Amino acid sequence: MIAHLSGVILSCFGWLPALIIYSVKRKDSPFVRHQAGEALNFQLTLLIPYFVAWAVYIGLGVFAPPISWIGSVLVAVIWVGSIVLGVLAALSANRGIRYRYPVSIRMVK
Repeated sequence: MIAHLSGVILSCFGWLPALIIYSVKRKDSPFVRHQAGEALNFQLTLLIPYFVAWAVYIGLGVFAPPISWIGSVLVAVIWVGSIVLGVLAALSANRGIRYRYPVSIRMVK
């Protein structure tokens, strides 16, 4: 559950607690291994749209300042989406249900 909620609290650095939990607890429980791996995959996947949104924000800020707010909106949408999915995953993990993020690149298995 903590691995899923780390992204809500730490935003772009949510992958770090998920990685630590995955590394330390993966041999203790198959359920914890799966959920920490899912959280890690999701947090690493989120880095891609965050970087794109910040690039849009900076790029528009340099070349078209009046519409640079678009990048901020993108970051906010990504952040809200990560909160919703992270809370859903944490609630499922708390109930003992294996949660799989709908939008995630499977890097860790």
